[in-house]
Amino acid sequence: MRLSILSILILFTLSACGEKSTQLDNYPNSHLLTSAQELNELIQQNNIFLIDAREEADGEVIPGATHFPAVSSLIDQENPVEFFLIGPEAFQELMQDIGLNNDDRVIIYDEGNSLAAARLFYAMDYYGFSNASVLNGGFEGWLADGLPTENEPVTRERGNFAFDVQEFRSCDFEYVMAAAGSDDKIIFDARSADEYTGVDERAEKSGHIPNAVNLEWSKVLEQEGVPYFQSAQNIQDQYTALGITPDKEVIPHCHTNVRGSHAYFTLRLMGYDSVRPYEGSWAEYGNREEAIVQ
Repeated sequence: MRLSILSILILFTLSACGEKSTQLDNYPNSHLLTSAQELNELIQQNNIFLIDAREEADGEVIPGATHFPAVSSLIDQENPVEFFLIGPEAFQELMQDIGLNNDDRVIIYDEGNSLAAARLFYAMDYYGFSNASVLNGGFEGWLADGLPTENEPVTRERGNFAFDVQEFRSCDFEYVMAAAGSDDKIIFDARSADEYTGVDERAEKSGHIPNAVNLEWSKVLEQEGVPYFQSAQNIQDQYTALGITPDKEVIPHCHTNVRGSHAYFTLRLMGYDSVRPYEGSWAEYGNREEAIVQ
């Protein structure tokens, strides 16, 4: 049977709409990024733990999702450093509360830019859970593919997750100060250009850590339409131009390590093995008397 011209055009349009969300094989660690179509298939199999990391679910979620407002829930309210990550015991309690088990496969999504999803991804990585991925384009990408939603998130039975702190996935102020003069380490500032240069002042001191390179976290995303991750080649080209190469240990940070967590996820996606975010970020560094600023 021959297809009509109209039918061909419809099929082509549907294929083009889904193209960005399905072509994920060119990243070195492509298993860390999930397309909407792949997620839709996994939901049918009912063998994943899907987490909606948005601050508000707004009465519409991807079917089967459990809501966990990642950015606000992961803040240690007693730490003097703004937005500092909660400790291992508190994280374990939260994850058990939402139903996380040690053997789960987790997929995380947020509004679309992956900030909240990456923050939770980093916390999971740091505290020893290594089977999580992020939905490319988040909820916005899901809707763009015309996939169904539900009105309410689901709740799960209490989980058995137990933390196992991965010390090599974080570093502190003293480590960063020493790394600023090291040839085999690169400090990756994921803030805006104005924060990096000191025009945008958000702490006692403004500017950047000596020898840090700047690439705003969002530059690895598509700048128009759904904020899918750009191709592996485009991302690597941006990294290489700044000397962010896999042979070096990379220390991403921002102001509160939320954007830094996005940089962390992107580096992991791109196959970088040695990545140690500076959790204190500029909220700590810019307010330390002994901090050296450029």
